[in-house]
Amino acid sequence: MISEKFLQDFIVLYKQEFGETLDREEALKQATDLYSLVKLIYKPMTEAEWKKYTAHIDNISDYC
Repeated sequence: MISEKFLQDFIVLYKQEFGETLDREEALKQATDLYSLVKLIYKPMTEAEWKKYTAHIDNISDYC
């Protein structure tokens, strides 16, 4: 469930990014859709994966 605080923050960020003000109903739909998408595709990297993908980088702080 999307909290009221998150929903209000989402409305503000959406306005800043796209210049449109969403009503509460549309904001709830879009925020819920975004949350569902991130939950579906996000998978944290293990430390071993991180080392594998950054082994060729000499100064990792240039990228983080």
